[in-house]
Amino acid sequence: MLDFLLTILFFVIGLVLGFYLLLFGWRKMVLTTTIICLAATGSLLALIFLKENSAWALTAEPSWLLLGITVAAGIIGGFLGARSEHIAASIVGFFAGGYIGLWFYDIAFFVVVNMGKWPEEMAIWVGVAILIIAGLIGLFLTRRSEAVSMILVSVFVGTDLIIRAIGLSPSKNFTAVVTISLALLGLVVQYAQYLREIKGDKLSLFAPQTGPAPAPEFFDLSDDH
Repeated sequence: MLDFLLTILFFVIGLVLGFYLLLFGWRKMVLTTTIICLAATGSLLALIFLKENSAWALTAEPSWLLLGITVAAGIIGGFLGARSEHIAASIVGFFAGGYIGLWFYDIAFFVVVNMGKWPEEMAIWVGVAILIIAGLIGLFLTRRSEAVSMILVSVFVGTDLIIRAIGLSPSKNFTAVVTISLALLGLVVQYAQYLREIKGDKLSLFAPQTGPAPAPEFFDLSDDH
């Protein structure tokens, strides 16, 4: 019974966090930083200790220590992100880049072990290098264009969280259709928010100043003339 309740709880949490990132991830940097740090840290711990590339592996047979470390990493990331939007964007860029790099980890592991005939320990180090490089690329992109990068990153991670929470198989055509549909929805919604905010900022620059205008001085009332 407890396992069932935990499964439902993690399912609901995954959907809530995923849809938040998908639709509103660009607007609230602190929450976005927290969620992405949670997802990336959990995935990394699952990769190291469970040989899985998804944070959801931590919930199958809950390891409270690993889950605690994951939550702590999310809180620390959110705290740092709250201090500055630029810090938040940097954290999101690095962690999201590493998170996306997990997609290439399995490919690199297969190539190194099965085709290169190298030991698994070497494959793990190659995978770690890929994650670090992916994180640095994500950091670079977010520093170059924070708003657009945040939209793309939050849509990608949000879609991935939803798909994994639902438990859809990556090899099914239906999963591809759902993934593309969710990603397009997130891009449309968040980019529309972004355009509205830019338009609002431009209008505020040209808005007329309120308040009484200074009265013109037609006469020189000074005494020295």
